[in-house]
Amino acid sequence: MISLFRFIFMSFWSALMISCAFVVMLLTLNRKLALVMARTMFSPGILWAAGIKIKVEGKENIDAYTPYIFVSNHMSHLDIPCLFYAIPSNLHFIAKKELKWVPFLGWFIAATGMIFVDRGNRAKAIASMNRAGELIKKGKSVIVFPEGTRSRSGTTKSFKKGSFMMAIQSEIPVVPVSIINTDVVFPVGAFNIKPHEVIVKIGAPIKPVENKEQVQQFINEVREVIIKQKGAD
Repeated sequence: MISLFRFIFMSFWSALMISCAFVVMLLTLNRKLALVMARTMFSPGILWAAGIKIKVEGKENIDAYTPYIFVSNHMSHLDIPCLFYAIPSNLHFIAKKELKWVPFLGWFIAATGMIFVDRGNRAKAIASMNRAGELIKKGKSVIVFPEGTRSRSGTTKSFKKGSFMMAIQSEIPVVPVSIINTDVVFPVGAFNIKPHEVIVKIGAPIKPVENKEQVQQFINEVREVIIKQKGAD
């Protein structure tokens, strides 16, 4: 019963905060304020409702005013609010196109200028990554889940190339981020919420390779750091 209450409150809070963000954007014509609200209001409310006590390590590795491409493992729907809360930057997500049709969340992603990717269409996916690259060149930070979808086993799956090619082309450092225990709180395919500590580890920025021929080496380096920070895989 308590778990059901948590789930209902999280849904209500998400709808309320996104609705408020729309109002703020309409009144101010400023997308940045909606992202600030995501960090300072939406995320704390979700973490409270889920019973998450969050521990963040490595904030000293980054500058909140420097653009980065944050790359993270992905295990739960709660990864997004945890990252909004843990990373001291206004984050733009690169999200799969299917989220476009999710009420409130999809609308928020679109309204704040975040990027949808059609992974089933290579040409459209490349175009989406190019748009994300333009955001970065304008000083925006982007976060990507390069596994493409949530891991059901908890292990870190292979990474797709898109975000790493974007880093090489824009010459922006990649920051490896590891999320631990969100799958314990809210597993894939489940509706029960189990309060637990969540740990977010922010690694040191990694400069992209200069040669596109070395992209796989770059991917492997970032993935290994994420796995190492998790402590197990």
